[in-house]
Amino acid sequence: MRLKVETRSKIKALIVPIGFPIAAILIFASLVPEWEPREHWGILFAYTLLTIFSTFAPIRTLNTILTLNNAVIFSGILLFGAWVGVWSAVVETLTLAFLMRFNPVKAFANIGQLVITIWAVDYLKNALDYLSISPMISDLIIAGAYWFINIVLCALGISYFFQTGWFSTVKNMAKGTTLTYLLLMVMAGIGSRLVELYGIYTVIPMMAAFTTMSFVFHQYYDSLNKLHQKVEEVKSFNHRFLTTMAASIDARDRYTSGHSQRVAHWGREIAKDIGLSSEKVEEIYVGGILHDIGKIGIEDEILNKKGRLTPEEYDKIKQHTVIGYEIILQAGMFNELLPAIRSHHERIDGKGYPDGLVGDEIPLMAKILAISDAFDAMVADRPYRKGLPVEEALNEIRRGSGTQFDEELAGHFIEIIQRMPREELESIIQQETQSQKQLQEAIH
Repeated sequence: MRLKVETRSKIKALIVPIGFPIAAILIFASLVPEWEPREHWGILFAYTLLTIFSTFAPIRTLNTILTLNNAVIFSGILLFGAWVGVWSAVVETLTLAFLMRFNPVKAFANIGQLVITIWAVDYLKNALDYLSISPMISDLIIAGAYWFINIVLCALGISYFFQTGWFSTVKNMAKGTTLTYLLLMVMAGIGSRLVELYGIYTVIPMMAAFTTMSFVFHQYYDSLNKLHQKVEEVKSFNHRFLTTMAASIDARDRYTSGHSQRVAHWGREIAKDIGLSSEKVEEIYVGGILHDIGKIGIEDEILNKKGRLTPEEYDKIKQHTVIGYEIILQAGMFNELLPAIRSHHERIDGKGYPDGLVGDEIPLMAKILAISDAFDAMVADRPYRKGLPVEEALNEIRRGSGTQFDEELAGHFIEIIQRMPREELESIIQQETQSQKQLQEAIH
């Protein structure tokens, strides 16, 4: 795994700070003859003004900023070819370098990815022209290609400079910008065709339209950003609330301090390992934190009894799943976590409680937390017994695979534990006082 990460980092280090600038220089050099003819100077002057204007009229989306310059570059490619697009890209880079703190490595990488995009899109445009495809369809294809190539290369640069995952960066950029980006491209395509038909003065109403769009988008995304901030505040409050709840649950049972946090941790690791979405991973983590909330309703003398429980006392302990379920149900919050709370003691063979569910009747969240819960209970020390060694606990998971635990999930969990560095594993298992610390932090 680590070898793959290092290999990917080396590939990025070759492409972004080296490959991008070299490609840009080669493309730049190949276009020099296009800039020399005297009749092109007027076009270059006009696109210089348009680029500078566009640089100062960005559109702020929910999580990033789009400049109108991509639309200007796109129109230049459609009307005149790559040489105008590259010129506009150079003017934009120089303008931004003048306005902001200049970082030569990032600047060359940025202009490199943009110039490569322009070159590739121009190549595609020429191919479509050769095939005599309708301009409307051709423009849509080229706009889509511009968006795709630019976003993929731009994400590669971000991934290299900020040490993020390339694919996740692409997804985040696409999620937050696609519609706005494509709308700008389509507007630029329409504007280009109008200029082609009615002359250069058509640019004036088009720029007015772009300015209006920029203002409207600014208002729209400003409102969305404020709403997003409110949502983040609510999420932050919920997180602190849940952390406090987990600490309170564990404080109620002094023999299982930190248990909820550790079960949540292992549940999250399994969820990630089987490829669940980030939202589901978060749900399972929170489900782990709250899975024992029903212990609030169990008497202290039973919950904290040092010796073996009587059958009657054990029956009462088993009621914590139903008590927790009722608490959350009546609270009207976190309903998505109800399966985790009610069914985390169910067994695949139907011998679990409280409902005796069998196999796939047991919700996935509950099956994941059942393994996490059992592992933590086995390896953690108790006043009346020492925790089992990790290998012995894993053998118990293997023996229960297909009867007590879901066979596939148990396999994933065993692999997670086996590939984890021993020091890290022991550190997690020994986090006995973590919940108490978090409770104190939350209270203060």
